[in-house]
Amino acid sequence: MKIGSRLLLMGIVAAFCFSGPIPVNAFPKRSQTLSKRQIEKKILGYMEECRTVGMSVVIVKGDKTIYQEAFGYRDLESKDPLDINDIFRIASISKSFSGVSIMQLVEAGKMSLEDDVNQYLDFSLRNPKYPEIPITVKMLLSHTSSMIDRHGAPWYRDDKYVNPAKTSADTIAMCFADWAPGQGYKYCNRAINLIGMIIEKVSGERFDNYVLNHILRPIGADNSGFNLDSLDRSTFTTLYNYNAKKDTLEKAPGYVPTNEPKLSDGTYQIGIDGCYWSPTGGLKISAPDLAKWMKTLQDGGVAPNGNRILSATGTKKLLTPVTPADPVRYYCLTTRTEPLFIDGKVLKGHSGSAHGLKSCMFFDPESDWGFVVLCSSTKPDQVNSLSKIYYETVNLLYQQYRDVLEK
Repeated sequence: MKIGSRLLLMGIVAAFCFSGPIPVNAFPKRSQTLSKRQIEKKILGYMEECRTVGMSVVIVKGDKTIYQEAFGYRDLESKDPLDINDIFRIASISKSFSGVSIMQLVEAGKMSLEDDVNQYLDFSLRNPKYPEIPITVKMLLSHTSSMIDRHGAPWYRDDKYVNPAKTSADTIAMCFADWAPGQGYKYCNRAINLIGMIIEKVSGERFDNYVLNHILRPIGADNSGFNLDSLDRSTFTTLYNYNAKKDTLEKAPGYVPTNEPKLSDGTYQIGIDGCYWSPTGGLKISAPDLAKWMKTLQDGGVAPNGNRILSATGTKKLLTPVTPADPVRYYCLTTRTEPLFIDGKVLKGHSGSAHGLKSCMFFDPESDWGFVVLCSSTKPDQVNSLSKIYYETVNLLYQQYRDVLEK
């Protein structure tokens, strides 16, 4: 499905979907200030170049939304225009919800970050090269556990390849690095999926319900969550993988039921099946609601509606670097620092990539502003190791609104 010939129509759709951000001319003039139409034309050009079907963008400063826009289509075949409140599977930004869930349980006195994870798992998790060294909850959250992802997503979806009762010692050995737990860093999706099991074991709640009841509803993000059956499916944004050989876009399986059938037939097991919700990447949410979450992290755990989700101390710990730079980004507890997005800025947040989607959520802790960008498809182009579609879009908008953002 090629979209090169649809640029003009996408421009019409973007104008239709325009959600009324503060006009550019409301701020002090800059030498490079562009009109709204010029900004839209540039962004649509980025989308055309990067083969992006739909993109939602939100920029906030303090308690104000500075820019909010939906471009392109919710679905390419139907030509349904993307609405700003349509939801995307946001991939790895989901990790921050899992991290805050753990921090809430820590603050409730139900667990500690330094706990051996074997207190909460129904099997023994150890690096077979260092069987005497415990793997802690903090290590899972910061990707310092020595666990590694091998052979793609099927290998990290559950405990099958690290549970001695389900696999061989040789297979388990493949899922761990040569360095000792706590002595290195390797980004590991499997680790955060195991965190979902721990959240269930400690809280006694299903993982999807825990996040819904303790985070999403309190911040005012009702049409969000891990459970497909809890969401308005008419708002799902179709995701597309780019096929480089054919130069085409192909629908991706971004919304596949996992635990939903188990709930229907009553076979769901709390503490066992939490990993299947994909705590590492399975959350579905809109850009404006994700912006509420970003502001909650930025404002010390207080949501824009005034509800406190986490203490200021707990939020600071979540955002404090744990790892050595890799190579220049420091990982915290399910969040990271990002020095390569905007020149001279060290941002905090996370990005995501799965099933064609590219997402980013970052804020500047110094100037009280931040942004969310959700894209339903893109070519694998990068700038400064970041996806070109959202890198170019954010830098364009930052330059246009910099006077107000940096006040």
